[in-house]
Amino acid sequence: MSEEVRGRRRSGSLYRNGAAFASQIRGEIRGKLHAETIVVGGGIIGCAIAYELASRGEEVILIERSRIASETSSAAAGMLAADSEAFHTTVMSKLARESRTLLHQQKEQLHLLSGIEMGLQQHGFVTPFRNEDEMNKYQDTRCADSLTEQIWWDHSILHREAPWISGKTYGALYRASESELLPVNLARAYAGAAQTLGAKVIEGVQDVSLTADANGIQGVETSIGRMTCKHVVVAVGLQGGEMLKQVGLQMPIIPVKGEIAAIQYAEHDADYRPDKTVYADNVYIVPKANGEVWIGATSLPGRSDRVVTVEGIQELLASAASWVPGIQQAQFLRAWAGVRPATPDGLPYLGACNSIPGLYTAFGHYRNGILLSAITGSLMADLIAGHSSEELGIDELCPERLSRKEIIH
Repeated sequence: MSEEVRGRRRSGSLYRNGAAFASQIRGEIRGKLHAETIVVGGGIIGCAIAYELASRGEEVILIERSRIASETSSAAAGMLAADSEAFHTTVMSKLARESRTLLHQQKEQLHLLSGIEMGLQQHGFVTPFRNEDEMNKYQDTRCADSLTEQIWWDHSILHREAPWISGKTYGALYRASESELLPVNLARAYAGAAQTLGAKVIEGVQDVSLTADANGIQGVETSIGRMTCKHVVVAVGLQGGEMLKQVGLQMPIIPVKGEIAAIQYAEHDADYRPDKTVYADNVYIVPKANGEVWIGATSLPGRSDRVVTVEGIQELLASAASWVPGIQQAQFLRAWAGVRPATPDGLPYLGACNSIPGLYTAFGHYRNGILLSAITGSLMADLIAGHSSEELGIDELCPERLSRKEIIH
């Protein structure tokens, strides 16, 4: 680590509280905060964008209304399921694989700059089946290119490679390239690395509203004052649609609640602990670098509460135990809920808002925000640098596409 980086990391706390930070620096900049780009939203997507911009030498302010990674990102399982996820468009499948590769490439640099270990592990994913018919139905629902990244384990191979799985399992598909990480750690690593590279990361910034005129975006009004810029990136997930209404744009978000649980195996039960992620049709079981195993997730469209229900957790634990019986002997640690931001057509709003120069959006990633974080950061930085969505191959993710397709009236 260079002396310059060490000095930056020693210079103070990782993030700044909004009110305290504004009070401290207002005298220096005469009441205004300014940057080339302001990123609104301190979840995984916003943090990845801030890091990418800062790594390219761009001046950036990242603002978050609460704490970094305190909302949707804190409720994710952290799977990089580029081959296992059922993407329905070629562009999403392509971006997922590119992002997974990029995350692995970023691992050491993020740790160096932030001092935070993201817990990235690559032990592969197992998709199990109870019988041949179940396997065939699954295969019929997959895109052809996703089937090339897997190998078939029959009953004997499966139980040699995964002795902790139920003896009633017919067989499984194994995808060696799949990996997973600790999602909050990743978001905080992105934010910390961005700050080390010169970005301002401010938490506790409330009441954010966009300001624009005939010339395009001008900045944001916030609880700590006005911030001016050339570019604003809206990356606030669930609140993105409401924020865009302030400037007359329609980008609806559908909340999808999900519950998840964490368990831990005792040392004497280590042989029963899965060492690979189980990615089944009704549950996923994810062994984490911190020794825990995470089990998720329920899916409740239209729900935005964060209440953890007995019914939801019972359903998850029962499904998980049907695949990995040893789960019944594990210690229950905790359960939590989060809300995923989905869009009407299943694609994120990713790109420049053509009707308002300088305004960009990067939200609506639904259940793939962690997986798509690295490539989203890279694409947004490319767009801000002047590349077009068509040139980058993401025109179908255009933020204003639903109005263009007359899906919104």
